[in-house]
This record gives sequence, C-alpha cells and structure tokens, in this order.
Amino acid sequence: MRTFFKNNLLSIIFIFLVTCLIFFKILLKGLYPIPGDLLVSFYFPWYSGGWEGYNPWTTHKELLNADAIRQIYLWKEFAASEFKQLRFPLWNPYTFSGQPLLANFQSSVFYPLDVFYFLMDPKNAWILLIAAQPFLAGIFMFLAVRSFNLSRLSALFSAVAFMFSSYLVTWLENGNIAHGYIWFPVSIWSINLFFEAKKYRYLIFLTLFQALSILAGHPQTAIYLFITTFIYFVYKIFETKTSFKKLYLYIFSIVFSLTLTAAQLLPTIDFYKESPISNSFAKEVFERTILPYKNLLTFFASDFFGHPATNNFWSESYGDFTPYFGVVPLIFTIWAIIKLKSNRFIRFALVISLIFIISAVKSPITFLIRNLSIPLLDASTPSRFISISIFLFTILAGFGFDDFIKNFKNSKYLDKFLKFLMVVGIVYFLLWLFAILGSKFLDPKETWEINLAVTRRNLILPTIMFLSVVGLALGIRYFYHIRKFGLLFSAICLFGVTILGGLYYTNKFLPVSPKNFIFPQHPILVWLNNNSALNRFYGGGTAHVDYNFPTQYQIYGIEGYDSLRFNRYAQLLASTKSGEVPQFYLRSDGVVPNEENGYRKRIFQLLGVKYLLDKEDTPKTDSDWHYERFSGDKVIGIWQLGKFQIYERYHSLPRFFLTTKYYVAKSDQEIIQKIYDPEFNLERLILEQEPSINIEEVDSQFVRPKLLKYLPNEVIFETNSGYNSLLYLSDVYAKDWNVYIDGQKSQILRTHYALRSVAVPTGIHQVHFKYQPKSFTYGLIISSSSSLILLIFVLYLWQKKRL
Repeated sequence: MRTFFKNNLLSIIFIFLVTCLIFFKILLKGLYPIPGDLLVSFYFPWYSGGWEGYNPWTTHKELLNADAIRQIYLWKEFAASEFKQLRFPLWNPYTFSGQPLLANFQSSVFYPLDVFYFLMDPKNAWILLIAAQPFLAGIFMFLAVRSFNLSRLSALFSAVAFMFSSYLVTWLENGNIAHGYIWFPVSIWSINLFFEAKKYRYLIFLTLFQALSILAGHPQTAIYLFITTFIYFVYKIFETKTSFKKLYLYIFSIVFSLTLTAAQLLPTIDFYKESPISNSFAKEVFERTILPYKNLLTFFASDFFGHPATNNFWSESYGDFTPYFGVVPLIFTIWAIIKLKSNRFIRFALVISLIFIISAVKSPITFLIRNLSIPLLDASTPSRFISISIFLFTILAGFGFDDFIKNFKNSKYLDKFLKFLMVVGIVYFLLWLFAILGSKFLDPKETWEINLAVTRRNLILPTIMFLSVVGLALGIRYFYHIRKFGLLFSAICLFGVTILGGLYYTNKFLPVSPKNFIFPQHPILVWLNNNSALNRFYGGGTAHVDYNFPTQYQIYGIEGYDSLRFNRYAQLLASTKSGEVPQFYLRSDGVVPNEENGYRKRIFQLLGVKYLLDKEDTPKTDSDWHYERFSGDKVIGIWQLGKFQIYERYHSLPRFFLTTKYYVAKSDQEIIQKIYDPEFNLERLILEQEPSINIEEVDSQFVRPKLLKYLPNEVIFETNSGYNSLLYLSDVYAKDWNVYIDGQKSQILRTHYALRSVAVPTGIHQVHFKYQPKSFTYGLIISSSSSLILLIFVLYLWQKKRL
C-alpha cells in the first residue's frame, strides 16, 4: 500500500484536484451537494415561505436528484441515529404507518462509507459521502487501466473520463447508485491482477468489492457488476488459456460476496416478496424506461435534446436516457476500436458494449427479459444497461489515448488520425444539418423550430471540443513549434478540454444549496412535532407534505414513497379511491385522495389521523377556516399562522386502545366492505380469525392502556382490564412483529386488513411488541460466520505465503 501511494502520489493528487473542481461550489461558496433548492421551492410547507432564511426568489433545477431528498438523505440520517442509540435500524414508524427500513435496501445501512455519520453532523457527512464518489471512481479507474499495462497518463485520462461519465454524474447526488457503480473498475483491476500474479489476495479483493457494491444500496447496479465481472472472468480464462476450473474460484467469490452481505440481502428478499414490485402490473416501469434509439446521439452531444436544468429539455428522462462520457474520450474510444482492432480486449469490450447497448434499447433482449419475467431485471430500468457500455468505453478511451501519445510525432500516424477525425466530423456535420433544416420537414413546424433552436445552441460546445482535437492534430502535424513541446502540450490540451467539458456538464446538472435549505424547521412542522405525539397527520392538495419527509421530523404519516412496501397496506391505501382494492395501483407511492370522497375519512379514522393540514393563500384573520374543504368529515380549526393551518378531526380513533368488540370476516373482500360501510363502527375490530382466548363483548367504551415505550423496533404497553379484551395498535401488521405478554409469546392478529391487535387476558399485564425479522437474524449469523471464515482463510493463505 505504501508503495502504491509513493509511486502514484501525483496521480492521486491530480484526481483529488479534479474532484475539488467538480465540487468547487462547496469549497468556495459553502454550498452542499443536495437539491435543497428544490426542497424549499417545490415542496410544502417551504415553497409557501414563512421560515427563517427564506429567499422568495429561490429557484431549482427541475426535479433532478429528487430522490436524494425524498428518500436517501432521510433514511441514512435516521439509520445512523438508530445505530448511535445502539439499535439496528430495522423499522421506520414514521411513514406507511410503519415499514421496514433496513430491508428496503436503498437505505444501505451497512455501507462502510456511512461511517462519516459517526464522525460529524449529518449534513457534513453527506458532503463526504457524495464527494467520495468521483474521487474513488477516479482512483479505481486509474488502477483498472494501469492493470492493462497502459501508461499512467493514459490511466489518468480514463479516470477523468469515468469521473465525468453520465451514469456516475446523473446519480452522484442520489447517494447510493453511484456508490454501487464506483466498484466496477477496481473489480476489473482485481481480476486482471489475479490472472497475472496468481495471488489469492486479488480474488479476496474481488469478493469484498462485489460485497461493497451490494451494500451501497442499489440492487440493479450491483447486479450489473456481477454480470460484468462474470463475463470478464470467463474472458480472462480464455485469453490466458487457463483451465476452466478456475471458474470455481469466481463462484467462490460470488458466494462469499452474497454470504458476507446476507444480513442485508435476506431481509430485502423477504420484503421483496411481500411488496407490490413483485406483482406483474408493477413491471410496466420496464416498458417506459427502454432507451429510445435517438438518444444514442447524446454520446456525441449530451444536451442534444436540451437540459432540464435550463427548462428546455424536449425528450424523455434526461438522466437515464443520456449516455455520455465526454467528446474527447469518445473520440479516443472510437480510435482504439478502429486502430487497435487486433487487440483481444478491445474486441471483447466492443462486443460486450454493443450487447448492453442493445439490452438498453428496444430489442430481442429487452423482449426476453420482459416476457420471461427475469426477477429484479423485469421490474428495473433497462436503459441503465448502458452504464456497463459507458464503463467499458472509458477503459477503451485509455487505450486510444495511449496509442496516440506513443505515436503523435509520427506524420503517417497523424495523417491516419486526421482522416479518422474527418469521419467523426461527418457525424457532427449531420447533427448540425438536422438541427438547421429539420424543422422544414417535421410537424408541427413551430414546435420543431423551438426544439431545434435549443439543439443548435447545445451543439456548439461539443463541436468546439471536437474541433479542438482536430486543431491539436493539425498543429502537431504541420507546425514544428507545436510539435517540439511534445507530450506535455498534447496532454495539457486533451486533459484541459476533457476536464472543462466535464465541469460544464456536471456543474449544469448537479444541484447545490445552502445549508439552511436542507430540511429547515418550519412553524407547522414544529407544532406537529411538539403537539401531535403519536397521532398521525395528513396534508392534502397544496398543503401536502411529501411522503417520506415525516421521517426527518419524527412525526407520523400514513403515506410513503418506496419501491419496497407492504402489499396489503398498499392495497388498503389504494382502496380509498373507490372503496375497493383496485386491480392496478402505484408501485412505489402510497397515497390517498387529495379530497374527501367518503372513503378517505374512514381510513383516516382507522389509522389515527387526527390532524389535517391546509393552506390559506390570502389570510385575512387568524381564523380563516374553510370547513367546506373537508365536506363529510367533522373537523375544527385549532392552529393558524399566516397561510398555514391545522385542523383537528373529531372522530379519529386513538392509535391504540383496548376493546371487546370484534368481527371475524370470511374474506379480504368482506374486510374492505366493512371498512367502508358507514353503518359499521370501526371501533369494532375486523379480524381474520377468532382470538386465542374467549372474549365476551362488554357494552362500554374502549379503554386506553398505558404506553410505557414506543420505539421503532419495540412498543410496550401496560394493560389493566377487568375482562379479556383485544389490544389494537394502528401500525402495519408484519409477520416479523412478535408480541409477548408478561414475557410469554402470544399471537398477533392481523386486523382491519393490514394492522395489528393481540388478545390480552383480564388483569394487569405488560404487552411487549418486538420487531424480530428472522431473515435479519439468519442473515446476521451468515454474514458473521462468512466474515470469520474469510478471515481464517486469509490467515491461512498468509501463513502459507500464498496470499
């Protein structure tokens, strides 16, 4: 390790400086790499003003990296806070009326780089988590290209190209996808050195890198890594004419990668089976995210179709549909494919890259994935297959660059290179021809004139970058004074254009914001946090608090946004639209209607929604109540501050109570019918089976037990009743929630379709709900055992001097 840093110190410093340039706004302006501007200008309550530090002229880059603030940032901070209190972050009680946190995978609670959260405050930890990605990506790509015996300069060129590649930049501020992606190059490095040095340590490195990609928190990217390493390992067996038995070593690596991460994988697999994403109708996202053929043009010009940050984007899905890694690296990639076509790796990389480009567009491959229902892939985003092609292309760019700097003083070589550039120039000529004349042949003409005006502006920069390479080649070929500067001049020019183009691309795409824009406090949220206790709230229409924000403020909501969520609870919320469970419903969003429709209030009552939020845009007094907005629901206005209002519902059931009244339904359909039957009193619990003890109905109001503890993974009550009864808790039912009465395990009853209750005997008892997922327990045992076995194996190899 010391030797590596000594030999490559200048390269590491250079990659660090490029990383600093990417995040110059952090260093110079104290901004943070998170779309806080989107948060305060697009989401309630901040977009309406009324909080300290608010700038009424705040704008945002339209919905770029929205998931960073809607999911990842919230989950990571909450998970870290749970760890700090010596609790595993297994359950999130604040959204979806409670749901798993660790098992949703994207929370990536075991990712090692989350250690930043234990060293500093969450906002600064986020900076390091995001900034680490291009820095590590650059170093890892440098190692990968060096392992092909290319020069340090060529390896740096590929490293810079990878740091500015679209898949990395697009998902840089997401906080997990790019973290999964950065382990691609270092995995290739470990395979190369394993076959070259015949040392087992590189196989162990591969195992760890694959495990880290899993723990980073994006299953699709991790699957791509496994696909890539498997194909490359097989290629290396053929290339080195090694016995095919070595494939068993790769299988060993895969198995250990999976077992090391079993504590994450097993709960996720368990949760996946219970979520809507496993339903056939949820796979429609696959069809919508197939890469359009026309978007392959963005390899040559990233903003050919405009850009959402400047509000002139006229295609679909900028991020996933924009394959790009720089004009100059693209030129050297194509040059490597043409000039070095006899190189076996280049032929291999070209074939594999084309296969994955075909997998990203409408083709027989996407047809097979969809129709064969290949798990995970059939519910994912096929356009992201092209990330593998981009990764391989950036390696090929190093090959092309290496060949160029070795031969750039050769006149015949430069003549061939200039002829090649003329062919590439034809592509840019055709793009300009379409941008200038296209509106004359396409309808509607007015729309195309506007769109292509955007295209013409956005073609200028990539054309200049292309022409700069042409100018460099011409200068070296025909001007001795330029040629005598040699390698240094060429490198400065090529790196300079690549870095400047990359900085323009990343700076345009990546949102940043002041620290006070990152989930600032707001009077309405402060009131809820101080006064709502365990009662849930809901904001509809223009007063809608985005689904996962309650996690940040530790207030309780019924909605949520996550690809993995419980199917039955999803069905229960979806039923509020028509009073029936629909055949199709949203895959990721748990929502109820914005307006009262007769069904919504029943769910509010069931789930303990006590407070409703509203907004009065033109307040005249401190009591501008609009009861007509809650037609059919009995509410009273209890708090107003300027535009912001809170109403209290009269008939909200308590979050928990004891009762003797219940009804056993015969089917799911009957449960839903009863829930929405206005004649049916929801204080009577709807069960699916008889309780384990005899409960005789007592004609009295429900009783509130004493709440001793309410934590994410456990809830404790003390009951004192003169008769057998049912303790109801309006949190989501899950098979891994167990209940113990005075230390003895009892049976949780699924109640009201997706909630919980337990039969409690007469007298004084302590009722203890515990979230104890078996999948996590088994996974933790497997992960711990695998870590121990791997450690013993490493010590054994070290002792035998085979490491």
